[in-house]
Amino acid sequence: MFFKFSQFDRNTLRIALPLIISNITIPLVGLVDNIMMGHLGSTIFIGAIGLGSIIISYILFSFGFIKSITTGLVSQNAGSRDYQNLFLTICHILLISSFISLTILYFRFYIIDFSLGLMNSSIEVKQNSKIYLEYRIWSIPAIFLRDILIGYYIGTQRTKIAMSISIIVNLLNIILDYYFIYILNFSIEGVAIASLISEYSIIFFILYALMFEKTYKNINLDYKNILNWKSIKNKIIINIDMFIRSFILMTCFAYFMRTGASYGNIILAANTILLNFFFIFSHGVDGFAHASEVLVGDSMGKKNKELLHESISSTGKFSIYLTILFIIFFSLFGVPLLNVITDVGAILLSAQKYLIWLYLIFFSACIAFWLDGVFIGAMKTKLLRNVMILSGSVFFILEIFIFEHNNHNLWAAFLVFFTLRSMLLGYLLSFNLKRNRFI
Repeated sequence: MFFKFSQFDRNTLRIALPLIISNITIPLVGLVDNIMMGHLGSTIFIGAIGLGSIIISYILFSFGFIKSITTGLVSQNAGSRDYQNLFLTICHILLISSFISLTILYFRFYIIDFSLGLMNSSIEVKQNSKIYLEYRIWSIPAIFLRDILIGYYIGTQRTKIAMSISIIVNLLNIILDYYFIYILNFSIEGVAIASLISEYSIIFFILYALMFEKTYKNINLDYKNILNWKSIKNKIIINIDMFIRSFILMTCFAYFMRTGASYGNIILAANTILLNFFFIFSHGVDGFAHASEVLVGDSMGKKNKELLHESISSTGKFSIYLTILFIIFFSLFGVPLLNVITDVGAILLSAQKYLIWLYLIFFSACIAFWLDGVFIGAMKTKLLRNVMILSGSVFFILEIFIFEHNNHNLWAAFLVFFTLRSMLLGYLLSFNLKRNRFI
């Protein structure tokens, strides 16, 4: 029954709750950034953080598959007890992510200038965003390493360790934010430096894992296995599917921010704050998406159809529960939170005006977030790619060619985008389960 909790449900919560807690700390860092910038008395700082964050997120989310693919492949190998292949997988993902991060850093000036050139914002906002990005982009290699390490711990169902890593890194970021801005009187560069230092603290966690992780010590991997092109190529193909999916998703977010910026600094600042609320929700629900990756991947590794169905049912049920809680929370505390974030009256009024769209998107997006995890755990990445291409195309057609250009219609197009993703993925799940195409 929908409200009856089985032993399997309790295991789902054991895996998911630490991930929900750790995931929510990620957008909380962005929220703290907004709070600190919001009380400096200028819309420019909030807008600059918003643009800078969306550009850096564009890069990171485009390659966000690194953690998801690590989780999915590790969980399948852990389910089949194939630890040799598990660590070979990690080596291959390390090689792929190292190449990506070095390429990004080499072309960093072109990436920053090109990205800011696409944004329809004021010169002052762009100048401050550039300062932020020139520091922040150097954290990308550390973030990729963190994603691989956390993906490994999630895939082996040790989510409390993954939670501890995320919480410590993000709390350090918040503390350093306060130190640089209020103690050292830095401006926007203080936010970027705080993020940079906190992200590289992951090195200490990697050293800890190398010292105390026991499962890999009896495994012998030679260079021929690690540099086996056929094996690497298979993972690159999976990663390309996920890259396309993530790239389109972030293109939609970037277009949303760019279009909002064209409506003025007030709308840009309001949309930035509301998107931070959205990211708190999405990262929270992603806790059950990650649990789906682990449990579905484990059932695939064990080739256990009953376990697969239980995994899908349990994580889906809890995703809906959590979405309802988020809607209730933001309905009660959304406006008070806006007053905490900024004391600029025009931004407050604008954000309150568009708050209703957030609740509608929460409801429409939760199924898509949950099913992302199910399809990643099953390594059905082509389906995720195809759904994203179709949904993203509809978003752009509506926003560019059909809807009248204003901020309400921008949010409406966003709502259609998430609703369509949820409907298509729900249909594909039912279609594939009925035809036994998972196991």
